[in-house]
Formats: sequence, C-alpha cells, structure tokens
Amino acid sequence: MPAKVKIIISDTHIGAGGADSGNPLDDFTSDELFFEWVHELIDESERTGAEMVFIINGDGIEFLQVPDIETFDSCVIYPPKAYRDVSVAASLRRLEVVHAGHSKFFQALADFLSLGPPRRSVVFLFGNHDPELAYPQVQARIKTFLDARGDKEELVSIGQRYYFEDGVYVEHGNAYTELVNAFTDADHPFDPQNPELIQRPPGSYVVTDYYNRIERQRPWIDGVHPLSSLIFYALAYDPPFALGAIKAFMLASPALLVDVLAAGPEEAPDDLLGELESEPEQALLERLAGDKAFAASFADRVAVAMMQRGAAPQPSVSRLATGPESAVATPPQNRAREIAEFYWQMLEDAALRVSSENRAAVVCFGHTHERVEKKLSSGAIYLNTGTWIWKANFKNSPDAVWHDLIAHPEKYMNHRQLSYARIEISARGKLKSARLLTANEPGPEPEPPAQMPPSGLWAQMILSLHKIVAKITGWL
Repeated sequence: MPAKVKIIISDTHIGAGGADSGNPLDDFTSDELFFEWVHELIDESERTGAEMVFIINGDGIEFLQVPDIETFDSCVIYPPKAYRDVSVAASLRRLEVVHAGHSKFFQALADFLSLGPPRRSVVFLFGNHDPELAYPQVQARIKTFLDARGDKEELVSIGQRYYFEDGVYVEHGNAYTELVNAFTDADHPFDPQNPELIQRPPGSYVVTDYYNRIERQRPWIDGVHPLSSLIFYALAYDPPFALGAIKAFMLASPALLVDVLAAGPEEAPDDLLGELESEPEQALLERLAGDKAFAASFADRVAVAMMQRGAAPQPSVSRLATGPESAVATPPQNRAREIAEFYWQMLEDAALRVSSENRAAVVCFGHTHERVEKKLSSGAIYLNTGTWIWKANFKNSPDAVWHDLIAHPEKYMNHRQLSYARIEISARGKLKSARLLTANEPGPEPEPPAQMPPSGLWAQMILSLHKIVAKITGWL
C-alpha cells in the first residue's frame, strides 16, 4: 500500500475573472501561482510514489458573484436579477463564465489527475456559496473541464457535503455556524419547496442583492468575517454602509423562530426594518453620531434582530444594554470582536463533536476564512484552511487601522496567505502528520498607520471576561 497525501484548500471563491480589468467581485487572483503549486505536487507524487487526493472544501466557486450571462464583460455592472436564477441552465452558464475567467485553475486540476501509479484524484465539496455543485449537470461539465473521461471519470468526485477517509474528516462547516448560511437539509442542498432547484440560504441573497453592488465602492468588505461582525465594525467605522447592510440583511432573512434571550421568547420581533425604511437615512446617521445613548441602544437592537434571523450566536447578545439608561454600553467594535470569537468557537466545538462521533484523527473545516491549527481534547487535530482571497484579522485592531483600511483598502488587500492543509498517511495506514502550510510567501503585513494608538485595555478585559463567563455557563 503506498503512502497517501491529502491536500485540502477551501474558500478560493473563484468568480468571473477580470479582477485586473474592472471586476471587483472576483477576489481570486492567484491562478498562476495555483498552477505552479499544483505542478509541484504532481512532481512530488511522481518522485515519491505517494498517492494524492486534492480536496476543494467548499466555496471553491463563487456562484453568487457571477452573473447569468453568455459573455461576461468585467466593466459592466450587472443588476441583482442577473445573480438570482438558480436553475440548472443558469448554473451552467455561470460555470462557463468561471471557466473562461480561470481556465488555468481547471487546467492545473486536469493535469493533476492520474490513474497511476501513483493515483491522484480531485474532490469538490459544496459550501454555502456553491451548492450548484450538487447538480449532476454541473458535475458533468466540471469533469469535462478536467478531461475526466472514461476510466479517469472515477478520479473526480463532486457535490458531496463531506469527505471521510483514512481517519480524515473534511467538511466546509457552514452547517455549524450561523443559521442564515445553513441548508434545510445539510447533506442535500435543495429547496424543500422546489426539490428540482438548489437552495440558497438567506445569507446568499445579501450577497446577490447588496454586496454585489456595494463591493464596488467598498472592496474591503470581503476581508472581514463573519457578516455579523462586519455589520458591527461598519456601525463603528462606516455607518452609511452599515445601515444599508442591515436593511439588506433583514429583507433577505425572514425572522427565525429563535428565543431572544435579551427580549424574552414571547416578544414579537423588533420592527427595526420598518424604522429603517421610514426614517430618512441622513437623520438617522446624525442621531447615531450625536447621541451616544441612542447609538448604543440602536446597536443592541441590531444585535437582537440579527440573532432573531440566525446570524449571531445567542451568547454574544444575551447580556445587552437595553437602552439609554444603561450604565455601560458595548461599543459596536467590541461587540463585533465578541461575535467573531463565539463564531470561531462554534466551529471548534463542532470539530470536537465530529471527531468524537466519527473517531476521526483529523477534522478539517473552512468557511470562517480563519486559519486554525489546534489539538482537541478528543486527541484529534482540528485544522481550518482559511481562504485564498484576502483576509486580515482585525479583532484587536485600534480605530486608526480601521480608518486606514477604509481609506486605503489596496494597502491591505494585496496581503494574501494562500493556506492549505497537508495530511500524510503512512503506507501502513497511520496518520503521520497534519498541518497547515502556505502555497506562497505572503510577504510582510501592511504597515500600520502613523501614530497608531495601543489596543484598548478595556476592550481586552471585556473579551477576556466574556469568555470566562461563557465557559462557566457552558456556552463554549
């Protein structure tokens, strides 16, 4: 039995192409590097005789930001309706656009395939941005792109939720975090009301109906995760964007039947959307800027509304300041950090459950765009492969960095850490190693703005205290 190597990436979000010619919606700019890196893996496999499987763990293809169009023009601003059709025909047209924009990506995977020895195969798992992979017609077309015909067809697996072999469990992870990005049936991402069509979770419509327009003015938004954290950071540093995002999110996400700890399970959902639609935006912005008590109360209401719609974990909003009489109000940027901490913890907790239930030696997720490499209490190794688009960790960044990001996004967006998991299985079937590596040299971090103030001690204390309370009460 030959040794085996499993290579896992996630969240490449390859779109329509044209990032260098006017299309800000395609965040994947690493085609050349990807091609070279995959061929290095091919050379290694041939040299050592090791079998390899290359796993793209969800959100590999960014269907949500590719218009349903025959010929794509990177300079055209397509309307929201160009992104909404989820039919097989529309999915195939989008796939053709993706292939035309990133042919080298698919060519690299085609070159990777080998019946062997050594055998090399490719797996595409679906995530919340590419459930279209569950369509048999989409699967067949991708196999054509990879020249996987005849005996080679068995080398390509597409459209499953998870992969589990040799003690290695791989899944995108959206089933374990915010409800707005989860499918009704986690294994089969089809619409319960129309089983012929794939299901788009509510969070997907925030992308198609709002992000695809606003990202042209604020290209930095894709580097901040999760959505709930992004909205609170925006409340602190870019209120006009925040109000639009909140409204778009609430329009896309029907209120879910979730007990609202802060308001009581029997209270009706807050009519925040109605107020946003009725009050002039400029007047609301002036109130947010001039009335700290109102701003704090407004942020609390946003947190509750987001939890009602399944976009924020309950513990992060369960102890809200409830109005202007509150002695202490949580600044929006602190709430954003808290939500991110809980969000990441939810996926780590899921990794622990999955490892215990399946006796997996390694659990690998994606989805959060956050690199994680950790030994779990079960003894398993938890890896999160991060993303191949730009990502920065802003959770402890002071105000000056945020203002610098909004003013000069290009300074930060060129820093990319092209992360992947490499898992080695010995010829005797034993786990040898599981670790995160990078396919590139990401270069130095962006220079911070001049006269950057130190991180607030109070913010650090709040986060630490919140985590201690959460552990005591069993939230984490």
